[in-house]
Amino acid sequence: MASTDRKLTDKQILDNKTNSVMQTVAKRAAYYRANVNRFVEDYLQINYLKLFQKIILHAMFTHNSMVFVACRGLGKTYLIALFCVCKCILYPGTKVVVSSYTFKQSKETISKITDDFMHHSPLLCAEIKRWSTGQNDAGIWFHNGSYIICKVAAETSRGARANVLIRNCLAIW
Repeated sequence: MASTDRKLTDKQILDNKTNSVMQTVAKRAAYYRANVNRFVEDYLQINYLKLFQKIILHAMFTHNSMVFVACRGLGKTYLIALFCVCKCILYPGTKVVVSSYTFKQSKETISKITDDFMHHSPLLCAEIKRWSTGQNDAGIWFHNGSYIICKVAAETSRGARANVLIRNCLAIW
């Protein structure tokens, strides 16, 4: 009897299905990591980014450090929040710390995610384990082990560990 003629056990069938699913996940993750703007459109259902926003988002994903200087109303907090969400979903276990001069300013990133993005994307809601927008504790924790937390840029916040550090600056001329 040839090996192709024998019947597979239930465990072998399950293993084959699992391997097939994991290969598909790996291919899609690689595609979306290289094309984050497609991830934003396909998965998060956000279809209204301008070309310059897509370019900035791509630059955030492909460079180790990035400086984004812009005037009021250009969507700095929006793009930072979008970057944080994409990074946390596409790279499980990512630790993002958003640091600002005031806690209220860093909390705006979390508010943008909870008040705006989550209303557009039920898939994003399924990714999020819990979130908090409290006075002393603001953050979003994902099922895959990633999180986004807010800290004040001060001596008291020195213990926070992160893979990604977002530093919001306020410049007054």
